[in-house]
This record gives sequence, structure tokens and C-alpha cells, in this order.
Amino acid sequence: MSPRIYKSPLPDKPIVQRSIFTHLFSGPGAQLSSDSPAYIDAQTGVTLNRGRVKDLALSFGYGLRNEKLAKRGDTLMMFSPNSLCWPVVVFGAVAAGLRITFANTAYTVEELAYQYRDSQAHLICTTRANLKTVQRMLSSKTTGVASKEDAERRVILLPDDFDWVLGVKKPDEKLNPHLTRLEDLLILGKLGQEEQFHGVDAEQETVFLCYSSGTTGKPKGVETTHQNLTTVLDIVTSGFPVLSPIDDRMLAVLPFYHIYGLVKLLLFPFLVGVSTILLPQFEPLKFCRAIQRYKITVTLIVPPVLVVMARHDCVDQYDLSSLRLMFSGAAPLGGDMVRAAKSRLRPTNQPPLHIVQGYGLTETSPTTHLLPLLPDPKWGNMTEESKYGSIGYLLPNLEARLVSDDKDGQAVTDDEVTDAQEGERGEVWIRGRSIMKGYLNNLAANSNAFHPYTSHPSIKPVPGTRWFKTGDIGVVDKDGFFWIVDRKKELIKYKGFQVPPAELESVLLTHPKVADAGVIGVESARESTELPRAYIVPADSTIFSTNRTLELGREVQEWVKTRVAKHKFLRGGVIAVETIPKSASGKILRRRLKEQALKELAGKDPAEAMDADRLRSKL
Repeated sequence: MSPRIYKSPLPDKPIVQRSIFTHLFSGPGAQLSSDSPAYIDAQTGVTLNRGRVKDLALSFGYGLRNEKLAKRGDTLMMFSPNSLCWPVVVFGAVAAGLRITFANTAYTVEELAYQYRDSQAHLICTTRANLKTVQRMLSSKTTGVASKEDAERRVILLPDDFDWVLGVKKPDEKLNPHLTRLEDLLILGKLGQEEQFHGVDAEQETVFLCYSSGTTGKPKGVETTHQNLTTVLDIVTSGFPVLSPIDDRMLAVLPFYHIYGLVKLLLFPFLVGVSTILLPQFEPLKFCRAIQRYKITVTLIVPPVLVVMARHDCVDQYDLSSLRLMFSGAAPLGGDMVRAAKSRLRPTNQPPLHIVQGYGLTETSPTTHLLPLLPDPKWGNMTEESKYGSIGYLLPNLEARLVSDDKDGQAVTDDEVTDAQEGERGEVWIRGRSIMKGYLNNLAANSNAFHPYTSHPSIKPVPGTRWFKTGDIGVVDKDGFFWIVDRKKELIKYKGFQVPPAELESVLLTHPKVADAGVIGVESARESTELPRAYIVPADSTIFSTNRTLELGREVQEWVKTRVAKHKFLRGGVIAVETIPKSASGKILRRRLKEQALKELAGKDPAEAMDADRLRSKL
């Protein structure tokens, strides 16, 4: 039986093969004046206009190459919260021909060291606030740095002020002479032009290395090429609601180190010429204050932001009437939450406020689906409410399948793959030129992620010809709109972050009082997200008879906080059990743990159950 392939209702866009730097500075925004504001610091109003962005980027690229800090193909790590430094560093590194990897600013020394080592990064850009973490990481034996002086030469220190934006050089500070400052690299000269990436180079050369947690083991480096990025930006531009450089302003609160924020907030607005107002992170008061001050019209969010906005008093303290579109991604957005947020933010629905969602993964660069603004004559009589919860339609230049059976991932040919029939559920498979090149140096992961896949080193897969298996289960309705209804993968999605159970289990097993462990996600309606919950087998089985299981659970829960980033905290609780259910091959049966959790919680929200447990512990 031939594959059942879904296509976009929108026409395909021409495929462009060039550097993402060239593309960004040749898009619709290139028609604007060089004085047009590109990026604005929300708290101070300091502005980088379009011309200044290009000048500083080319200056940074020149500094990297002229000082022989890096050559084409080298990897630079960005380890910093959102700031005006980001477009300069990212665009400048691309102009110099580098690839960039992005690290979560909440990472511990060990987590940072793993990504630094795995990505084969050399230089690392960071702030004073993160400098100690970087120095401890570079001094650890696992990174292979030869000396303290060598470690310091790898660091580029980003400024805390804005003098560099205006071209003001500060007097030399008492700074370690081996540390390089961003400001020092901006005054050496300027590249005559950016590095070129055409044809095969655009297809094959990796430019971004974001890390995806995956379902097992350590996070994997996702190789995103120049062509992946130019393609995804062009198809999103054709599918996203029309934005006006004059009338629209976008608020960026999502972290740029995540591909969602990186592509949709750092790159996309610049391409289309819309000003982006930057906040380092989401804080309700600052979020609302920025909307009022800058008359924000569009913002990208994750579902937990809506939870806060539906409840926080700040909503009543500021004028949010300029906001016309809130676009949600990174985690499923339910209809109940949309209704609650809209009733709070716009009780009279005047002027209209659209809250929609899309879909994508780090591996898909990221967006593959978008929900249109409804009602719209193009989409018939559909109403916005009738599509709450849908991820929308497939974007141009992409194809999708819903696969009900692929022989547990062992299918080699299409004849061995069974596609879901109309109305049936199936795993969402996607193919197109915006799908990643593959996982960095991980043939096994690539073999599992793609159909078909060859691991023969002499054969380079043709971009866009392989099906990427998303791990998410979806259905397609009669209007051609997709809905994600389940997850084949075992990832826990906590407030837009991906939390791999296997990684937490490996951490738990290093605790001296833990003999075995299994981790699952439990759904919290109150927090509108999943919470990581651990089941542990105590090394000392006598604690069951001495009634010390709760004490051990709290001890382990607090201990884990010292070992992992905040989004991986075991907010769903730590439960002591006698055994972890496993299959004959030793695989943890998470379904049974989820069933056990449902019985234990007995209808209670896990966040509320944890609150009650903490209260009891204080009595």
C-alpha cells in the first residue's frame, strides 16, 4: 500500500541556498532604513538599529578571524541570558563562518561541560554573572583544557552595560589580561563581506547546534544547516499572520538558547523588519509593563505564561489593549486555558485578541504547523473556538504522514510501514528541507530518528528525502488540521522544556541511598504542565518498616536540586517503592508507574499534593 502523504494547503516556496546571514539581510526587512529599530532593551529603551546590527556583527566576525580566535567551521558556545549582545554575537559568528551552540543558562557545571565537550566548542561567550560557572567548567578535567591561561583565552566576556552599542570604549578595567571582552573585538575592523555558503555548502554545513534532550541518555546535538534555517524562515513567513514593520512590535521573553526563541524571536522578526523588544526572562510585571510602554502587538509564549496571565493582578494594572496576537509553542495548549486567558485579558473581546499555537521540534528547525487566525474566509466557516487545541495546518515545502506501525522502528522500506487511515491516530512523520541534517556524531540516534536511514559513512542522505519521526501521536480532522493527542516518546515536557527521564534516573542512581529509580511526568492542571516525579528503591530496605520513606523522598528531592537545572527539579515528588516495574529486557515500564501515580494522587493535583506534603513536614 502506498504511503498516505499530507501536504500543505499553501503553495511551496522557492528553496534558497545561501548563508543565513546573507538571507537575513536580504529579506523584506532589507527594504527598511538602516535607522529602523531592530532590537530594543525593554528595561532601558537602548536600541540597536538595523544598520548598527550589521556593522557590529561584521566587526565581531572580523575580531574573531583577525585575532585568530577562530576559523571557518569552528564552534562557539553562547552561554548568556537574552540581551542586545545576542544578535551581534550570533550574526557575527555566522558571518565569520562559525557554527554556534547554545547552552541553557540554568545548567550546572557538569551539564555545561557535557555540551561544551560534545559540541567540540572552543570559544564561549558569557556574562559576568555566569563567568564562575564557565571557569569551573573549563577547569574540570573532563573538558581537556591544558591550563588556566588556555581556559581564559577561550572566554569572551559580554558587557553588562550599553556603552558598546553607542561605540563608546570604556577605560580598561582591572580584568584578567587573558580574558577577551566583546568591546575589544568590535574596534579592530570589519569584514568586507560575510562567509559564503552556496549549493552543497548551504545544504550540508551546520550553523546552529541546539541540544535536544531525546528520550534516552544524554542530550543530543541537533545539526541545523544554513538551508534548514533559510527554508523554515521562508515557510513561516508565508504561513504566519502578516506583520507590519510600522504597526507591529514583538516582545521576546522566551530564551534565545532554545530554538523556539532563537528562530522565531531573534531571526524571524529581523527578516520581516519588525522591532523586537527584549526581556531577559518572563516576569509578570515586567511583561505587562513592556506591553504598555512599547505598545506590543505580538508575543511568543509557552502555556505556563498564559497560566500566570490568567491569574496575576498585574493584568489589571496595565493597558494591554495593543496586544493582538499571542502565539504559543513548545508544549500543548489546551482550549480551557485559552478561554481562561482570553476572558481575563480581553473580557469584551475588543479589540480582538488571538491566542493560537503551532508545532515543531528542535529537529524540525522548529516550526512545521501553524494555526491560522480565525475566522478567515480562506478557511470557510471555521471559528477560532472550534480549533482550540489544534496545531493547525502543515506549512509549505513540508510533507507529513501518520504512521500506525513501523515495526518498532525496524521498518526499512515503505512496504513495511503502515499508515493510519482517515480519522485514525498515528505517529507524526515529517520530511522537507527544514528538517535537521542529523544528530551530531550519533549514528544510532540518527538511525532511530529517520526513515529510511543509512549509516554508511560514504553516503550522505539527500536533504528532504528522509522521514523524521517526531515521536508524537496525531490525528487529522476533516478540515486538514492536525491535533497532537499523545506522545510516543517518553519525554517530560515541563513549561516548554524537555526533561528526559533517563537523564534524571542516571543522576538519582548516584545517590548513596538509592538502589534503583524510575522517572515519569505527572500532569498538573494548576500549573498547566507536566511535573517530573521519581520512584526510588531505597538502598536500605528497612526504611519501610521504620516509616522513613517520606523523609528519604524529601532528602532526595532536595539533593537533586544541587545536581540539575531548575526545570529538571522533581516537582512531582519522590516516592519510595520496593521495586521499579521493568520488562524482561530491563526497560522501565513507565506506563505502570503512571498508573500507580494516578492511584496515589487519587484525583489530587500533584502540585497541590506537594504543597500539602511540605506543610505537613513543617508541623
